[in-house]
This record gives sequence, structure tokens and C-alpha cells, in this order.
Amino acid sequence: MLEKILKDYESFREEIVREGYLIGAGLKEEPEYEKIFSKYAYLFDLKTIGDVIKEKNQLPEDAPSEDFEAYDRVIFTLLEGYISGRLASLYTEMQKVELSREIDGIPFRMINNILEREENREKRRSLSKKAKPIIEELTQHKLKIAREALNIARKEFGYPNLLSYWSASLMEDVAGYSRRMEEFLKGTEEEYRELAGEIFAGYLGLNWGEVENFDIPFLMSGVKFSDFSVDDPLGILKKTLNFIGLNLDEFKNLHIDHEFRPKKSPRAFCAPIRIPDEVVVVVKPSGSFSDISVLFHEMGHALHFSNTARDLPTVYRLMGRSGTSEIFAFNFQYIADSEGWVREFFGKNGEFLRYRRFAYLYFRRRYAAKVIYETKLFSGDNWEDIDPNLYSEILTSATGVFHPPYNYFWDLDFGFYSVDYSQAWEAEENLREYLKHEFGEDWYFNGQSGEFLKELWRTGLKFPPLKLISKLRF
Repeated sequence: MLEKILKDYESFREEIVREGYLIGAGLKEEPEYEKIFSKYAYLFDLKTIGDVIKEKNQLPEDAPSEDFEAYDRVIFTLLEGYISGRLASLYTEMQKVELSREIDGIPFRMINNILEREENREKRRSLSKKAKPIIEELTQHKLKIAREALNIARKEFGYPNLLSYWSASLMEDVAGYSRRMEEFLKGTEEEYRELAGEIFAGYLGLNWGEVENFDIPFLMSGVKFSDFSVDDPLGILKKTLNFIGLNLDEFKNLHIDHEFRPKKSPRAFCAPIRIPDEVVVVVKPSGSFSDISVLFHEMGHALHFSNTARDLPTVYRLMGRSGTSEIFAFNFQYIADSEGWVREFFGKNGEFLRYRRFAYLYFRRRYAAKVIYETKLFSGDNWEDIDPNLYSEILTSATGVFHPPYNYFWDLDFGFYSVDYSQAWEAEENLREYLKHEFGEDWYFNGQSGEFLKELWRTGLKFPPLKLISKLRF
């Protein structure tokens, strides 16, 4: 029975990811997630899940721990599918609203792209103000989804709250990791405040506490470094891959969708439609250095998925932690923040590298704060009534950037994606040090590093983030 379930799940996943690609790429307006879930309804039936649990319980007590974990991956994947199926109509409703809303004739999804290029702060503020009612509208849809997810987790699965359910599905002590993130914030406070004070004042003319969330897209775009503008991000990508010992043209299973479409998502993403046979990277270039950063990040995902061993069991190709792939996304992204790489492609560094170090710490601290906030939010059964100011206080304190309370729920990814991101950052830092140790400080100019990475990519999603990196010894 399990063999048929895994085969059908692979087909289901292909159709769902393809649908997400078409919607995100602006190639389709009306999502049909419900239709896909209906086609594979038996997979996410509680009876099917119960049968898999029975099979797991029939394993001998001395069976390898990997066997029990593999069954747990299947069980929680099907449970997530069950919940997603129940919520599909609500997600479709929210996505329709998001795609249909505009601000001054600009699709809501494109606002961040506009903010990236808008030097006039008052115009940025105005756009943000106009976005507020749309975010508040979308928040109500997202709350409705979360309330129903909580209801299912509690009444049908026996979990008291979403924190306990998502911790179980991640096989992670999220509350414990949240405490670890508090220590991370303390440990990076001094360096971050010094860098942030310098960057806020130098690039925005503002002090700590005066910067607001609508300033961040502009600040992070790197438009202040006009001589770092990027006309040919794909050319830079290909040359970088050649240095590592990889030829992009040889990856016939990997496609980069960089065409402009009005309703294309401003948020770049990788769609691993069929791992490893069909992987698409979707980007929406703006001409700034951030094009390189987001392209390299999504290419890290794509290289991982397109090089995953085809003969890996389904549970290790398709059912692991998303944070595992984030390790490789960050690893490739941060090549472009390295001194040797910047010197090679732009001829100088210094101030720019300090700016990129600030950006690195900003995002790590922001996500650490999200882990802390989301842990508090989802730990009780009255999370929907929590004071939105708690979100603002935690995120603003960690970043020095005002995060308005009305973003308290829209600025969340369900399932503690913030934990996967944070652990991936932690693991990537270790991977980078290993690469430097083995292949030199400028490891990205060593053609042998690509072969080493390909061996890591081949393991797919077999190992969660911190476990994968623990296997590197130096």
C-alpha cells in the first residue's frame, strides 16, 4: 500500500507545484488547487493516514530509527495534505484577492518592486499607507485559514495548539530553538547596532528607531551603489558557475524564467516541479544588485533539486525539511557577498561589503525575532486575539526598523518556516567555513568545489539542516 501512496503522492505534488509555478509566474490567474486535491483525495483521507500509522506500528522494535522517521515523514506529509485540502478553498479565495488588488494602477504584488526604486521617502510612505487596507483585508483571510487549521489540529489530531502540531511535523523542539534565537540576538546585538547605525545614517539619513518597514526594500535593493547596477545577471551567474566548475547549459532539467509579466510574483522563487527532472527558477529583474542576490539564492535551490539523486527513496527526495534546501540557497547567495567575488565582478569592496554584512545580520535577526514571536503567538489557543503590538515590539527591537502592528499576521509563514530559515543560516555558516578550509578562502574560484557540492546536493532532503552539517568534519 505504501508504494502506491508514494507513487500517487509524487504525481499530486508535481501538479500542485506546477500550478503554483503558473500562478506565481503570472501565466495563470485562476488557481485550481481544489481540483487537484479532489483528484488525489484518497491520499489525504484519514483512513489512508491511519493505515500508514498501522504499518509503522508493525515495524519491529529493533528496526533502524531511519525506518520510523521515514514513516513519520510520510504521515506528517499526508496530514499536511489533509489540512491543505480542507483549506484549499480558503487559500484560493485569499489568492484571488491578492491578485486582484491594485494601488494607483499598480498590482499589489508589485508594490515592493516599486519601493525598491523609489528614492522619495514620502512617496514610499504613501504607497505603504495605501497598502495597509489591502493587508488588513488579506489578514482576515489568513486568520480564517489559521483558525480552521487550529480547529483541525486540535479536534482531529489531538494537538492543543499549532505550536505543538508544527513542532511535531518538523520533528523539532521549536520552543527550545526559540530560546536559542534569543541568545543569538544577544550575541549579535553589538555588531548589528554599530553596522545598522552606520547604514541607516549613511544611506537613509535616519537614526536607529527612525527607519520604517517601507524603507527596507529601497535600502536592500542596493540602488545607492549605482555603479553596482546589474545589466546581465544571467551572464554573471554563468561565469560564477564556470568558476565553481559547473556549466549551466549542461543542466537541461533546469530552466530560468526571467521574462517580465505584469502579474508575475515580485518574490523570486524556485519551482521544483519534478525532482530532479524539471526545475524552474522564476525571477523578476529590477536592474539593481538585489537581482544577483535573489537569482543566486533561487539558483542554490535549483542546483540542489536538479542534482538530487534520482534513485533516492521518495521520502528523501520529496518529504524532507525545506530548511535543507535553504542551506544551499544561502550558500550560493552569499558568494555574491564575498570579498574576492565582489572584486572580480565590480572591482572594489570595502563599504559595499559592510553594507552586505549589515543586510545579512538584518535578515538573520529579523527571522530570529519571527521565531520568537511565532512561538509566543501559536503556543496558546487564543493566539488570534494576541496583541498586534507584541509583533511590532519584538521585530522592531531586533532590527531597529519599525514594523507596524497591522502586519502582525500577514508577515507570517505557516509551519514555522522561520525555524527552517534560521537553522539553514546556522548550517550554511558552517558549510561556508568547511568550503574555505577545503578549497581556500575564495572557494568559489576553485573548480573542485562544484563537484563537492554536487555530492551534497545528491542527498536531496534526507538530512534536516543541522544534522546535514554535523556530518562535515574539519
